[in-house]
Amino acid sequence: MKEFYRVLSAEALKLRRTLALRLAVVTPLTIVILVFGIYAQRHETISPGANPLTGFAQLILTMWTIILLPLYAALAAALLASIEHQGNNWMRLLALPVSRGFIYAAKWIAGIALLLVSSLVLSTGVCAAAEALRAIKPGWGTMALPTTMIFKGAILSFCAAGLLFSIQMWISLRWRGFLPGLVVAAVALILMFLSARGGGALFASIFPWSLPAMAMAPSSPHRVLAVTWGVFGGAAVSAIACFLLSRHEFE
Repeated sequence: MKEFYRVLSAEALKLRRTLALRLAVVTPLTIVILVFGIYAQRHETISPGANPLTGFAQLILTMWTIILLPLYAALAAALLASIEHQGNNWMRLLALPVSRGFIYAAKWIAGIALLLVSSLVLSTGVCAAAEALRAIKPGWGTMALPTTMIFKGAILSFCAAGLLFSIQMWISLRWRGFLPGLVVAAVALILMFLSARGGGALFASIFPWSLPAMAMAPSSPHRVLAVTWGVFGGAAVSAIACFLLSRHEFE
């Protein structure tokens, strides 16, 4: 375990001042600021018994889980892998007297940590933006802040993203460059949108790239399935990938 801890510590040091770490903060805040700007300029009548802050938070979470989270997961995986692909660092790294499985497992943990950071930044940003709307919009000051719904949706979507991230990480580590992983993510999003138009709810609950959206949606009948499949499927894929990659030689 000491060996794995040293490998994990080295991976954490590599993340400092990297684009992957910056994007974990900037990406979720971008969508929060965009939707906040739209709501701040809107003039609407509040229906009796309705809470517009719930709709505000739900819109951000929906856009995050459908578009930005899958794309960010693919980009984070590619950026983490590029640290070693650039300069052919694999030759030196895999020659060290440590288990290759530990090296790859540390990559996975670093990527999952980035996704967790982005989810927490998103939740905090939505709550802060909602509080700002309560202060600047007439009649919104008495509205309850849906903090539980915000954090629950973000955490569930993070858990459900485990499978898609494991697939993207495997692709990015196995093949050099950003193109393979990003192409897979783009094609997967197109398939997800096509299945949504066709009403394939069951397909969406098992398709890796649509799992975060299914897990976030409060009315989804397959919410538990999406989270379970994302967590355990992601763990299984990462274990298989670490085993196969540890037997692969980079040239």
